[in-house]
Amino acid sequence: MKVIRTDSLTELLRKVSRHLSHWLVLEESGQTLTSLYRQVPALEYEWLFLETPYADFLKRSPVVLRVNNAMSGMLQAFSQDPRKGISPGIVVASQASEEEVLVHLRRCLSVAFYGDRKGMLRYYHPDVAAALFGSPEHVSQAWFGPLERWIWHGEAHPRMSAASAWHALCADDDESAPHEAPGHTARTQAAATPAVALSRGQEAALERHIRVMRPGRSSISPARVLTNRKLTVVFLPVPT
Repeated sequence: MKVIRTDSLTELLRKVSRHLSHWLVLEESGQTLTSLYRQVPALEYEWLFLETPYADFLKRSPVVLRVNNAMSGMLQAFSQDPRKGISPGIVVASQASEEEVLVHLRRCLSVAFYGDRKGMLRYYHPDVAAALFGSPEHVSQAWFGPLERWIWHGEAHPRMSAASAWHALCADDDESAPHEAPGHTARTQAAATPAVALSRGQEAALERHIRVMRPGRSSISPARVLTNRKLTVVFLPVPT
């Protein structure tokens, strides 16, 4: 694996993933869909939380959009400010079908950390993506599945000098392999899919991120617990 850095999203897509299809994964801010429909009236999207253990939270679900020529203006608007513009988000790239990409993105929501703890990770926020994927030596192949690129803007700590750059974590060529299309069981039983395990390096990166972004709270575990209908979901926090 390797990380490639460029000054613009357009340059990055042209440089390292020109032959791939791309998807935007955007947080739901309360105004996300309104902003998107303003840019693309005939918008097509998928709810990330659909068909997952988090389906009860659809009002807070990120949206997943396949990038096409009609979305060039919206993609440009997103790239100008991927945190406070249309909505915070990231880009993923793959040769696989949209169904395969969605199944994998939904699987990556559930993570295991600190040994036996499990929760939901907001990997689709650029700050969290930077902490997760900025050091390739700490990233397991389980994060890729059918994906070939994880793409985000900035560093986990925006005060750093490289905070304005775009980054792509690229899968090793010999690790990219065809994936069978997911069947009905795979699509509807996401809860049965094993959680993706965070490496110790990823845990440490998230801890550092929280200490930097939330001064005075360095003693707090990088998790907060939300209990709903007897289901305990752990969210690793990001700035809001």
